[in-house]
Amino acid sequence: MRKILILILASLTLFASINWYTDFNKAYQESLATNKPLFVFIERLNPPCQWCHKMKTTTLKDPKIIDFIKKYFIAVKLDRDTSDYPDKLYPRYVPTIYIIQKEKVIKRIIGYWSKEDFWSDLKDIERTLHK
Repeated sequence: MRKILILILASLTLFASINWYTDFNKAYQESLATNKPLFVFIERLNPPCQWCHKMKTTTLKDPKIIDFIKKYFIAVKLDRDTSDYPDKLYPRYVPTIYIIQKEKVIKRIIGYWSKEDFWSDLKDIERTLHK
């Protein structure tokens, strides 16, 4: 019985993930079609960015944060140096997250954030978007 419970919990964790777009233009079109803002996560893959990796494997794996992003945003994950996206979004530091509604950057979040701090910022963003 214990093994079955562990297996069920493990499989739920696998399915709890953000549905990332990797093409900015497709994500942008979906954002317009659904009237949801973009959640743009920009990282550096080569050489690997340790803070980007930590953000993806801790903060962005939190079930509460995953559910929130899936509910309110169209998520897109881009490599700073190889992905095609608007020049005005090129970040000086990674990771950088942009919240974009239509063509306006609502929020820019720079660097690694803990789950707790990031959750607090997401709630502030939600209030801003729903004024």
